Amino acid sequence: MDTQAAVLRVQNRPVSVETLQIDPPKRGEVLIKMVGAGVCHSDYHYVDGHLTNFVGPMILGHEGAGTVEDVGEGVDWLNPGDKVILSLDSMCGRCRNCTDGHPSLCEVNFTYASTMPDGTTRFHKNGERINHRTPTFTEYSMAPENKCVLVPDDTNLEAACLISCGIITGVGAVVNRAKVPTGATMAVFGCGGVGLSVVQGGRLANAAQIIAVDTVDFKLEKAEEMGATHFVNAAKEDPVARIHEITGGGADYAFEVVGLPSIAKQAFNSTRPLGTTVLVGVFPTGAEMAVDGWELLRGRTILGNWHGDGRPRVDFLWLLEMEKQGKLKLDEMITRYRPLSEINEAFADMNAGEAARSVLTFG
Repeated sequence: MDTQAAVLRVQNRPVSVETLQIDPPKRGEVLIKMVGAGVCHSDYHYVDGHLTNFVGPMILGHEGAGTVEDVGEGVDWLNPGDKVILSLDSMCGRCRNCTDGHPSLCEVNFTYASTMPDGTTRFHKNGERINHRTPTFTEYSMAPENKCVLVPDDTNLEAACLISCGIITGVGAVVNRAKVPTGATMAVFGCGGVGLSVVQGGRLANAAQIIAVDTVDFKLEKAEEMGATHFVNAAKEDPVARIHEITGGGADYAFEVVGLPSIAKQAFNSTRPLGTTVLVGVFPTGAEMAVDGWELLRGRTILGNWHGDGRPRVDFLWLLEMEKQGKLKLDEMITRYRPLSEINEAFADMNAGEAARSVLTFG
């Protein structure tokens, strides 16, 4: 069957929307008709060369939700018409990390390969192989069944697609990875879609102060809407000094959600002794972070965070319930909806700081 998909052929060039052919699902695979796909900065990192593990041509997108169109042999728990949110990660359920409650770092399936698990691809164009992971910038996607999370029939997938990556990564960084306790102080460096989710995680964790840091006033205003209590425009004042002033000595927790070592160092320096810095943003390929060893000796901790250390089949449903109860904002995170044909415009909105999150829809 044919599908329209956003394909990146060469880095530092616009993405093209092309008609591709997609194969039927093989054993253990699920064909999904996409409903909503969030436009995440991680996707653009492949366009601008921030990440170099790119094998073109490749279909972009990783955050999304849709309905089951067809299933391959052996998939006996999903049926056509079921609603699913895609997980960034495959979960074998048997390895040490999965068994220990960390399926987002499944030891069997964790890979950066641009193929299905068997090393082949399901998309092609007139015989040309098109690379992909679990793409969402496409009318139809293909996913291993262990990346699918079945959700209730009343789920609004156009908004709930954000749970797939941005929401769980941000909220999970707070509640799963850092385990921020009630009454703690937090600083959030970077208030795009994931950073705003970190802010929401702080609100869910009952943090006493949630300090939003960005250089774009629009994003700081959105952070206030999501629950931030203090605001620092890093283009106008020193965020480290200001955070120390607000907290009376440094934040208990600082979250870096931009993906730059220089900002990660600012986040580290904004914490108090015994404070914790959580790296949420995606660093450029090969980038390293250096901090003052003496300050590290004073009890400070640096934590990595992958996909919010999430348990997708538990956490996705919890997040949907929080949204239903009014404790998690999904609709408010979305600045605008765009059709797939406007993917480059969606990237431009994001880079201009004019969108918290754009969502691609499929007619």
